[in-house]
Amino acid sequence: MDNIFRPIGLILATFMVMGCTTNSQEDPLAFCKRFLEVTSPEAPLSNFDFDNPESISRAEKDLSDLVSIAPAQIVEDAQIVANLYTAILQTLVSVSTSDRAGTLQQFQTDIDRALPSIEALSSYGSLKCGVIYEEESPVPTVPIPLDLNN
Repeated sequence: MDNIFRPIGLILATFMVMGCTTNSQEDPLAFCKRFLEVTSPEAPLSNFDFDNPESISRAEKDLSDLVSIAPAQIVEDAQIVANLYTAILQTLVSVSTSDRAGTLQQFQTDIDRALPSIEALSSYGSLKCGVIYEEESPVPTVPIPLDLNN
């Protein structure tokens, strides 16, 4: 990923979850496990290439898979962030490398509006999943609590 896009990519990748869940039996433990997988350094979301639409599709699929297990507590925030992230990815993959910086700047207002949702997801990841956000990749601070489903 280009250096100019790394900060926005890290913010969005770290906090990315999305969609309205149709799962009537939520499993926060499964969500946390998947959240950590999707945001790991090896995951497509951390390794996509704007010049490779297939890698973007894989990243979007990971996020889409996360939709089905997103807890109701964060569904609205997740949807806001997901819509923004998808719009950014789809737009940046469709423009030339030289136009990406200017194109990304066009999303600044949308990013600013999504900050409360990004912060809510960050908080959920930190408090419920044991993720810390001081490094480029989320790292569990403790093992995922086994009592999340109670």
